[in-house]
Amino acid sequence: MVNFNNYSSEAHANFVMDYGYWHKADPKRAAFVYLLGILKVTREHIRYIFNFETEEINTECLSYAWITPLARRTIMLAYNLYTNWIPEEYPEDCSPSAIFDHDKIREFLIEGVRLRYKEKLGG
Repeated sequence: MVNFNNYSSEAHANFVMDYGYWHKADPKRAAFVYLLGILKVTREHIRYIFNFETEEINTECLSYAWITPLARRTIMLAYNLYTNWIPEEYPEDCSPSAIFDHDKIREFLIEGVRLRYKEKLGG
């Protein structure tokens, strides 16, 4: 049984379960999938955000028409935790206050950071 307290929605939990096959033992990938599953828009456009065949991020997606400010910040946090990438084009969106200043998803963004640094946080 999935504990939905750790997910933004049932769709988020299902997304993580659907893409879980490729990240089970890797905290970077676990955090990446978890973060990209928070918002409906990132779930719907996952193939534009990440290439599963080559395992490469697609930074060009940050300028696509469907990107909302919240989606951009969520993707950038996921990219940063996965590859340490920080975009030159959107530095204002990379600050902690910009990323974590959304009451709606803050707790889930923090959970993504916990997943990424699980071993270092003793979890």
